[in-house]
Amino acid sequence: MRRPRVGLLTLTAAAFLSVTTEMLPTGLLPAIGESFDVPVSRVGLLVTAYALMVAVFAASIGAATVRIPRRRLLTLALVGYAITNGATAIAGSFGVALAARVAGGIVHGLFWAIAAGYAARLVPPDRIGRAATFVFAGGTVAFVAGVPAGTSLGELVGWRTTFGLFAGLFALLAVAVRWLLPALPGAEAGSVVRLRTVLRLPGIATVVATTVVINLGFYTFYTYVAPFLRQAGVSETAIGPALLVYGVANGVGLFLAGVIVDRRPRSGIVTSVSLLIAALVLASVAGSSVPALLALAVCGLAGGTMPVFLQAAALRVAPAAPDAASGLTAAAFNVGIGGGALLGSATIGVGGVPGLAVVGALLAAAALAVVVFGSRLAFPPRPA
Repeated sequence: MRRPRVGLLTLTAAAFLSVTTEMLPTGLLPAIGESFDVPVSRVGLLVTAYALMVAVFAASIGAATVRIPRRRLLTLALVGYAITNGATAIAGSFGVALAARVAGGIVHGLFWAIAAGYAARLVPPDRIGRAATFVFAGGTVAFVAGVPAGTSLGELVGWRTTFGLFAGLFALLAVAVRWLLPALPGAEAGSVVRLRTVLRLPGIATVVATTVVINLGFYTFYTYVAPFLRQAGVSETAIGPALLVYGVANGVGLFLAGVIVDRRPRSGIVTSVSLLIAALVLASVAGSSVPALLALAVCGLAGGTMPVFLQAAALRVAPAAPDAASGLTAAAFNVGIGGGALLGSATIGVGGVPGLAVVGALLAAAALAVVVFGSRLAFPPRPA
């Protein structure tokens, strides 16, 4: 039992570094812009381009590399992270930094196409959901602690040094996985399941559609949570602590999802999406800081559960192609994230900040309809 746990914790650490460096530029935008003498709005491309590459390549790269031994492929991904973060650190121009981030986004798509599938192969079939929870725990801790710590470190020693330090951590982890993770073979030639075949599996369309729509709704609102909080009367200095509350609630949701995902996946996802709808409805009418903060906390609770339920569902309906299924959900997540940010921007332009929660709630309701009326194979009452 010790060996699987060590492997799962190693994947947790990799996910922590992965998500921290994905989001690290958001806290360092002014410093990076000043360094390259470009406006902050343009520096935001370092995050947007990264997410776009994940959305475009995660599914296809997962399918294309399915025959490569898993530990070797994970090591290559970690080395890729080290190289791209190192290249960002020493970039002499904004164009070079952007190119490094584009390459990093492709590496990110590869990592998330194999991480959950790797975790699933370390445990018995009835614990797949819990295994996925370990991986997503790394991402949750990254949001709660990694990104704030990286931002503070960047302010202290400079953004270039910070990216360089993370490059070194990825390199160390790439060396360590040889001893911490078991070697797992890639798929044999005759057992490779093509991506288009996975797309035709019963239930996978429901999982992918739910993932896209729920993240569209969530990130339409959450991308612009700071102006929402300010308009509700939360002071600028209190926004950081408010987001910490969100992060803690997110972690609680992740824990609860890990407890029930392998027992009652259908009631779990229905409850999760229903909580999000309730939180966004409350946010749409919040006229003061207390209901706004309560809505944010419930959003965090729901948001912590959803990746676990959605990833476990994808692995459950495509047991013969876990990497392709993981790549599809990673792509779907990033389509929702990027699309939500764009939709939120358009919503603010038309209806102002109050419209964000309304649009988000409508999309969340649409996602709930997909879950309820879509294939029951995607979210069964109990796993087979």
